[in-house]
Amino acid sequence: MKSRKILVAKIAAWGLIISTSAALEFAPGDDDPRARRRTPVVEVFDRCKDAVVYFTGPMAKDDSPPTAEFFKLPETRHEIVSNVGSGFIVHPDGYVLTNAHAAEKTIVPEVVLGNGKKYPAELIAVVRKQDLALLKIDPPEPLCAVQFAPAGDLMIGETVIVIANPHGLRQTCTAGVLSAVGRSTKPSGLPGVKLQELIQTDAGINPGSSGGPWLNVLGEAIGITVSRKSGSDNIAFAVAAAAMRNELPEMLNVERRFALSTGLTVPAGEPCKVAAVLPDSPGTDAGIRAGDVLARIDERPIRNGLDFHFALLGRMPQQRIKLQLLRQGEPLEASLLLAARPEADGAALLEQKFGLTAAPLDEAKAKATVLRVPRGVVITAVDEEIYQNLKAPPLPGDVLARINHIRPRNLDHVGLLIERIKPGQVTKMVLLRLKDNAATRVDLTTTPRS
Repeated sequence: MKSRKILVAKIAAWGLIISTSAALEFAPGDDDPRARRRTPVVEVFDRCKDAVVYFTGPMAKDDSPPTAEFFKLPETRHEIVSNVGSGFIVHPDGYVLTNAHAAEKTIVPEVVLGNGKKYPAELIAVVRKQDLALLKIDPPEPLCAVQFAPAGDLMIGETVIVIANPHGLRQTCTAGVLSAVGRSTKPSGLPGVKLQELIQTDAGINPGSSGGPWLNVLGEAIGITVSRKSGSDNIAFAVAAAAMRNELPEMLNVERRFALSTGLTVPAGEPCKVAAVLPDSPGTDAGIRAGDVLARIDERPIRNGLDFHFALLGRMPQQRIKLQLLRQGEPLEASLLLAARPEADGAALLEQKFGLTAAPLDEAKAKATVLRVPRGVVITAVDEEIYQNLKAPPLPGDVLARINHIRPRNLDHVGLLIERIKPGQVTKMVLLRLKDNAATRVDLTTTPRS
């Protein structure tokens, strides 16, 4: 009898729970019960998921011969694996930020968007000291891009949302809190590099998450995943937004890449303040002065120096842009006519700075050298005096296949890469040769002639 009373009581209790749940689910006036489940994490994922990409492409195994990355030889056919990582779109024109430790090892990089569309990617720039790489794809229409949080706007304990592709599982969302700032680490994928001023989270990070954005509840990027602490499940590190914003103007290299000139020096900080104006330049012709704050270019708001560089992407010489400025707090307008910038002469710069004469790499030479990718230029002459003390100097017939972690497409691209090398800057090149069926890779470390 007692057991029956207990059973009746349990049934009544379950009935109360069910009726209460039903009342909650179908509460009068509640048109969308799911709305109560839309946490900030859900909102950010929905808004930002399409800006996160899957980064992939073939790469040589870590323990493979140094020639495997460049030569397609029978003995290297098992030395290539698929690289898997993440990245995120920082500009609608198809600019993607990811990690240097992944991008510089990928032989033919590809980017897969959230909708599954795949695009070949061009490696634009690498900054190893911050483990950052910039890729460019060419989509047919503008893409969803992530906005950066203001520099230094971080709160310990605030929610961190990570969207990435761990182990190739696309668009995986994890969340945690911002655990700490000011961390440092030595990533295994970048020998000799120590990353500083990193931020830390306990959100789930796994292989393949590298390059994914860390977002706050406003959907702003506060970091980019670089590593997790070995042996730990809840300690991961990211390069902070401040570092990304500081490096991106030089990585974008807008004026050189688009052969245009403004005459303005604009740091990456906030607000967007002009640091200097070259004499006899478009900037001086437009009446712009050092200290002016740029507030708008055409219809685009300019909040910081990075916005200024983004606003110049895709512009052409002789195009006129309208500027809204603040000078000592007073608004004014200016009209700036972009000037043409002379394009770098790759052949001349290579000979002038490094004593190497080069010619284009044609299809026959690439095939005869059994290259995996037909990119680079052919060395036709060498200033022997420069390299006389090297055991393995460059030789005529070598293919110049890499300059500072980037594979040049042609002589024009060589000029773009060499023009940005500063006097005295250590420069690394990879030269390839095939003689008597023996493949040789020559890693050359040098500095440009003044």
